[in-house]
Amino acid sequence: MRKILFGFSVLLLAGCLALGGVARLTERAADTVPAGAGGRRVIVIDAGHGGEDGGAVGVNGVLEKDLNLSLARTLADLLRGGGFTVVETRTEDKLLYSESDKNGHRKRGDLQNRQKYMGKYPESVFISIHMNTYPTPNCEGVQVWYAPGSAESEALAGAVQNGVAALLQPENKRKTKQANSMIYLLRHATVPAILVECGFLSTPAECEKLCEETYRHELALAIYSSVSGFLAK
Repeated sequence: MRKILFGFSVLLLAGCLALGGVARLTERAADTVPAGAGGRRVIVIDAGHGGEDGGAVGVNGVLEKDLNLSLARTLADLLRGGGFTVVETRTEDKLLYSESDKNGHRKRGDLQNRQKYMGKYPESVFISIHMNTYPTPNCEGVQVWYAPGSAESEALAGAVQNGVAALLQPENKRKTKQANSMIYLLRHATVPAILVECGFLSTPAECEKLCEETYRHELALAIYSSVSGFLAK
């Protein structure tokens, strides 16, 4: 049943994209979520980086932290509109370290405080939003990572990877990846958790798209549809 509902959600959103763009997508987004999908799980939305940690720098100088926050906030609003309970790790441009953390430990403190949301909401799903970069300036497309040792994390990652490809990036043939030791939040996840790399800031054409509010909204809608369809019971 979950696969059927998710497939219907993807097809309906794809039709909206073909017929009318973001305005129509926004109007119809709630219709892609099966009745009763919201409210079952808390969804924690984590906008990566922030404050003095700008993250990756785009070829045009844009900072990853700003795009992360913009897209994460849009995604959170869409999920709330769909009836889900949403918690955001940050809603402004700052890191989450404590004042007691010394300079050399602020990044570690930031990551630990983000991870604490999993303990505070043990029945939640954790989604971290990031942007990608690579030395070769021709990489494109969303890449989703998942927490190791968690079948639900892997399944959710697959739903988002495939959903975004179906709706926005038909040329995207990337597969989900299990988090390596560099991805602290996923390696220490205590709930189903994924990290969505939303595109490559090192590729001029994709960086330009990611800087457009309209495209970020489309991407947030595709992620929303994928997540809500997956969580429908």
